[in-house]
Amino acid sequence: MIVTPAAALTKEELYYYSQNNILYYDPDEVSNCTIPVGSYSGETSAGLSETQAGFVDKYHDIAESLSIQYGIPWETVVAQGILESAAGTSYFATNRNNFFGIGAFDSNPNNAYAYATPTEGWQGYYKNIAVTPTYRNHGAFRGETITDPYAYLVAIKAAGYATDARYVEKVSKLILAIENRAAEKGWLSSVELAKKYPEMKTNAAAFAAGEEVDVEYSGVVGCITAGNGDINQTALVLSWPDRSHDKFDPKPEYTAALSAVGLDKYGERWVQIGASCDAFVATVLRYSGVDPDVACCGARNMNNYFRAHPDMYQLVDSTGNTAVLQPGDILSNGSHVALYVQLQDGSFAVASASHADRTADHAGKGFGYSDFDIFRVIK
Repeated sequence: MIVTPAAALTKEELYYYSQNNILYYDPDEVSNCTIPVGSYSGETSAGLSETQAGFVDKYHDIAESLSIQYGIPWETVVAQGILESAAGTSYFATNRNNFFGIGAFDSNPNNAYAYATPTEGWQGYYKNIAVTPTYRNHGAFRGETITDPYAYLVAIKAAGYATDARYVEKVSKLILAIENRAAEKGWLSSVELAKKYPEMKTNAAAFAAGEEVDVEYSGVVGCITAGNGDINQTALVLSWPDRSHDKFDPKPEYTAALSAVGLDKYGERWVQIGASCDAFVATVLRYSGVDPDVACCGARNMNNYFRAHPDMYQLVDSTGNTAVLQPGDILSNGSHVALYVQLQDGSFAVASASHADRTADHAGKGFGYSDFDIFRVIK
């Protein structure tokens, strides 16, 4: 489903509201348990039909994130999804969240697996390739198949992935169109992803050796993390652990969550790419399902929102008394907003982004304001 704004406000009006710190609400832009929604314009391009282009834009984020985790070219997977699910319109795609016919055989296609969510359906493809020995025995996860979508396609076809004699030809045409679409959108190719995320090749090498790899897909969207009601966990999943990443390098999980909650389409540029403190906190609260209607954007607007909803947010302290802090507490003073989190080693940190300066991380060990309010979600 492509999410469209239900409010009567135009994009320009929403931008004006954000720029001038005017509180606005758009609850229909929130999705608590869906796959990421891209910014599809409704126009055909790159040799794709309207339905195919919409499919590519809608599922790109999840395919990219899973490709990093598994070492499989995302372009091929999306192309296969288009071909095998009629761009998401097939019976198995719409009724079983199965975009790849996993579990179906020519003799009994109705054996196709059913997945609880679209996210799980996409992950099912990657898991299937990873755990099936014939794919790694035919070269998947080795050499150029990790980053070359065409080489990977040839390898899995040779392993018996599909019976159609023209399968490579059909999927290759779609891969080319997707590569053109990616160039239009500014998406990273699988080659570029492998350079940026070394774990892509590391995990692929482990799969190639037949090792068990603990791939914890916490990333993009869907019921795996979205709607889990856990501010602390969601903040950690969406933010980098260090500050080596600048404002143009948000964590892939954060980028996808921004899209899922609609903040990649509205507000100023820094909100859209996640390089703003208010965008990060709003995304965590919306994406976790704690408050799908939380206002965004503007730190002062958010502070006013928290104060205006005492049934949801308890004002624990207004003097910056850090002794009262608990994991998941919101730190807000009208100029900045952040989240207090507990790390896996039991230590505590501050998760935040900074307007036009840096994307979200949880590397902060202190908070530079003595006059911030501490808000705690009432459960």
